[in-house]
Amino acid sequence: MPSFRVRTRVNAPMQDVWTQFDADLLKKLSPPFPQVRIVRFDGCQTGDIVTLELNLVLAKPLWTSKITDSVQNEQACYFVDEGVEMPLGLTAWRHEHRIEKRDEKSAYIVDKISFRTKNWLLDYLLLPLFWGMIVYRIPFYKMYLNQQTSI
Repeated sequence: MPSFRVRTRVNAPMQDVWTQFDADLLKKLSPPFPQVRIVRFDGCQTGDIVTLELNLVLAKPLWTSKITDSVQNEQACYFVDEGVEMPLGLTAWRHEHRIEKRDEKSAYIVDKISFRTKNWLLDYLLLPLFWGMIVYRIPFYKMYLNQQTSI
């Protein structure tokens, strides 16, 4: 099963970053293609559901994930979404969204992705697409989550 991890440093306390993981941030992080419409966003707690509509021009498939785990403690906060209804031939999807405390004023956002399709070749064709979609988020994480320091 293909997997990868992307780690981004942001200049904001871990807890402040955690509170901003909502539907508004998801919309801001979505790439220009495919365009994404949020159909349902319950939140980031265990049992919540998130449904997205992907505009693939000729089709608008739904992607539904369930939050299967969510933890908050003094060193890290995270939630895991696992695919329930997925497009692109996906048979499994797991995305761990982790915010790790670096110090009192900064944190790391760590995205861990693993997925599977019905075909190993498709797995490896989709890997750069999914990696690119996560790397695309890095400047937006910094733009929307970094806190300005006063001099």
